[in-house]
Amino acid sequence: MSGTVKRIYPESKTGLINYIEENFHSIDQFVITLLMKDGTSLTVYDTYTYLEALGLTEIQRDCIHEDAHNDCFICKKRLSDG
Repeated sequence: MSGTVKRIYPESKTGLINYIEENFHSIDQFVITLLMKDGTSLTVYDTYTYLEALGLTEIQRDCIHEDAHNDCFICKKRLSDG
């Protein structure tokens, strides 16, 4: 399983929504985990197999590690951080 990873940076939630709307017809499979404000998590996925879901999560993990290693990981700031 290989492919191009497009990163959507956290500066604009509208940008992410626009990207999804513009490209949804091209999306074949996805896995996303969201941390909710109440501390719970929500995982949403649409894959053909369990192994493909695991493969997508490994791609995410590798992408985050690579960004952090290259000082390209952009963290969201908490309101308390100023």
